[in-house]
Amino acid sequence: MLSLSSWGWGRWSLLLLGVLILATYLGVLWLGGVQGALEWLQSQSGAGDTFQRPGAVRGEGFFVLLAFMLLAPFAALVALLLGLFVLVVLAGTLAPVGRLLGVPNWILMTLVVGGLGGLAYLEGEVWIPWGLWMVGLVASAFLSVLP
Repeated sequence: MLSLSSWGWGRWSLLLLGVLILATYLGVLWLGGVQGALEWLQSQSGAGDTFQRPGAVRGEGFFVLLAFMLLAPFAALVALLLGLFVLVVLAGTLAPVGRLLGVPNWILMTLVVGGLGGLAYLEGEVWIPWGLWMVGLVASAFLSVLP
């Protein structure tokens, strides 16, 4: 016998995703706000004028989306490994100081991760405009591909 209370979060999330996809397909749920959000991202980033050559707009958009889908996982992996490398170097450098002061390693690593997060927040004007431009470029490519 099927008991719905024994389902884990994975089955419930798959059921919810299936219902959302079915509702969108049948027209019960309209995702028109997605195109509006993409247009807003395109206008905010300054990447809206990227695909302006007549006749080649759709092909360029397909190329950018394909390149993004193929290269983004590798870029995310490199960023993750670089972040882990920085954490390992900082942990190896600060571990003797932590042992000397009698601070447990988990407190030291929490302080290191918090410090790196604070540094990323303080230096946001360096990386946020570039990231917003990149998201706008992908949004512009997606909008150029839409029929």
